[in-house]
Amino acid sequence: VRPTIVASNTDLLFELFGGQEGSAHADTEERKKTSNTQTPDQLKRGEQMILEFVAKRKVRTRTAKHAPPGPGQLLLRTVSSVVSSGTELKVFRGEFETDSQLDTTIKGMADQTMSYPLTYGYSLVGRVVAVGKGVTAGDFVDKLVFAFAPHGSHALVDADGAMLVPDGISAEDACYLPAVETALALVQDSQPIVGENIAVYGQGMIGLLVTAILSVTFGPEKVFAVEMNPERAEVSRKMGAGTVIHPRALHKGNRVLTDIDVSIEVSGNAKALQAAIDNTANSGRLILGSWYGSKAAELTLGLDFHRSALSIKCSQVSKIPAALSGRWNKRRRFGETWEWVRRLRPSQHLSATILPLPSAQRGYELLDKAETLGVQFAYENN
Repeated sequence: VRPTIVASNTDLLFELFGGQEGSAHADTEERKKTSNTQTPDQLKRGEQMILEFVAKRKVRTRTAKHAPPGPGQLLLRTVSSVVSSGTELKVFRGEFETDSQLDTTIKGMADQTMSYPLTYGYSLVGRVVAVGKGVTAGDFVDKLVFAFAPHGSHALVDADGAMLVPDGISAEDACYLPAVETALALVQDSQPIVGENIAVYGQGMIGLLVTAILSVTFGPEKVFAVEMNPERAEVSRKMGAGTVIHPRALHKGNRVLTDIDVSIEVSGNAKALQAAIDNTANSGRLILGSWYGSKAAELTLGLDFHRSALSIKCSQVSKIPAALSGRWNKRRRFGETWEWVRRLRPSQHLSATILPLPSAQRGYELLDKAETLGVQFAYENN
């Protein structure tokens, strides 16, 4: 059965309470051209389609045999997968440290290095079609499962590394689990308390999710978003940001943002990081969520910074920080993340350009040229 996919804007961004303007129309037209393009059904039994990053700004799909599930494994037929418009775009651009670990915590990636060619991706939902020895078929077969697995028509994953999608959550919503967990981790790392003012620099997918969680938890009047793209800025307001500011308003000496206790930087832009340093109140906290890859970030850390007593913390979602580990573990945070996925229903409000997997090159080029702000792959024949 073909999955129903609700897609209505250009950036994996929330569209709440109505339609969009501007390039949203262009994105709708792009989807009209591509959404009816079926994933090729020439795959023979036992074959799969795999997406590979083969060189800088070059991806391809290829057909290969998929092995039957081994002991403790599941074979998934993919329903939907989402591109990380931050991490994956850097891999596409070649902005990564060559030969570093692909991922330090995800099974199957810890022993792979970042060098071309490579398969990558970690936001996939599929239906279980077979299980290996030691796995109870009734627990998994024909059920939706989330997996941190690369883009492809099928995925072979360890049962203990996959998660059953909770009842009432669609495959399209479930794809956003890693993004929602990242946003939740950033909020937890920032440790805001009632009454504090929080600024979020960058309103891409993660920034908007952070804004949503903060506005629900602490109130819109306490959430300040910094974003230069007018469409993202408008969506940010709909997401609950009480104030949205263009970066031009934050030039040195112009204190538009005052009394900001916590700043969260998720723009991937060193100028935004500098603005966060300059505009967070003395003794405030700055949470750095961006991965800059191999790019250098030049900062001015002069006398004002020296006197600011500003705390800067790097946030990374893979592990629970020591300060929370007494009460929190990954299982508990995943449980909380699923509740936020259920509450936010990202596929209905946080949508992407929908493409079949063979059009992946086009999707990454759209992201690279900022002609769209998010890409989701639909596996029409699955």
